[in-house]
Amino acid sequence: MHRSLEQPQASPKATGILLFLLLLNILNMVDRTLITSFGTAIITDLGLSDSQFGLLTGPIFVFFYSIMGLFMGALADRVHRPRLIAAGLVLWSALTAVSGVAKNFAQIGVARLFIGVGESAMAPSAISMISDMFPKAKRGTATGIYYLGVPLGAGASFIVAGILGPMIGWRNCFLLLGGLGLVLALVLLFIKDPERGAMEEKGTEVDQQESLIGGNWRSIVSDVFQVVKSTPALAWTMVGAVFLHIPLGAGQFAIVWLERERGFGIGEISATYGLVYIIFGTAGTFLGGILSDWYQARYRGGRVRFLALLMLAVTPLLILFRFVEPSSALFYIGMAAGMFSVSSFYGPAFSTVQDLTPVRLRGVMTGLLLVACNLLGLGIGAMMTGVLSDVFSANNIFEPLTKALLTADILSAAAPVSFIIASIYLEKMKARA
Repeated sequence: MHRSLEQPQASPKATGILLFLLLLNILNMVDRTLITSFGTAIITDLGLSDSQFGLLTGPIFVFFYSIMGLFMGALADRVHRPRLIAAGLVLWSALTAVSGVAKNFAQIGVARLFIGVGESAMAPSAISMISDMFPKAKRGTATGIYYLGVPLGAGASFIVAGILGPMIGWRNCFLLLGGLGLVLALVLLFIKDPERGAMEEKGTEVDQQESLIGGNWRSIVSDVFQVVKSTPALAWTMVGAVFLHIPLGAGQFAIVWLERERGFGIGEISATYGLVYIIFGTAGTFLGGILSDWYQARYRGGRVRFLALLMLAVTPLLILFRFVEPSSALFYIGMAAGMFSVSSFYGPAFSTVQDLTPVRLRGVMTGLLLVACNLLGLGIGAMMTGVLSDVFSANNIFEPLTKALLTADILSAAAPVSFIIASIYLEKMKARA
């Protein structure tokens, strides 16, 4: 069937659901980032090496988060999405609480593993729901609003560590956040799942989803492979996402680096870092969605070209950030610029992937993007940084963690190149249409 000639419009209820999804994403990121915020305390309390901490924040978490993201993405294309999110929320909240009573690397490692499983249900379901609640012209903005949860949540976790941490300790902070998640899961049981394909433009086929709902996993994998293979713009967007997330993975050592090699006391920088993250990360996420929609409507190359140009503009500040003294204004300017540019990724990239993906595959394709971002990007970035830091330290290299972080920063330069290539293929697609 085809939709009517009328352009679809989002309902007021859609805005309310979007804001609740934003709240859940904030909680998601607080729970996920809390281990980073208390990095120094956890390393000391549990007797961890940098490599072990890199494992906790990288592969141990992101492997199952990423792999299960594909499974959850496929489920999101088949089942009631709010209830799927609720199940994931219960699991990750319970294991966040368990993290607060861990006594060694093995115990907190198992908890982090299953936190990743629970959190993997969130993004594929939420992004798929957003695409069914908002028309194509507004998806960049709507997705950007949802991903405000990343800087708000991550920033809030650092503020919690800096303010609440000294009062009740890192373990009680984990227990508190876990309990909050269990309460919020109840609300999801009363949210209706949006109609699939309801916001597609005139002439778009929307009844193909039925074949997926009744299909098998082999056909899903085959369909996804064919879409990626036949759509180079989609493939290169995912490649860019991988390289962009390498320094994000390395960023799990941010507080450890600031305390160990930039002279800040334990907990001294956490609240400031969190506040900068909230202000500039939120600005980047929000404006990234809005400005990418504006850019796409007026210029060639789509949202991904806007993202590439922004990243190229701030790259010099990101590199300078690693070398200047903390007393310099450039130190905080570089910190702010990095948070702004990285956070601007979500609206342009995820909405581009949704635009290029058939309705019936949006959930699983979002899961595939998360695999690319997290398993390859975050996982490699965190693990590489921890290992390099230990190796550099063993060889008596000055400021080993700085050198490890700089390596990740340099690798991220491939991201804007990939996004530019994606934008070229987007223009070729438009020319053929």
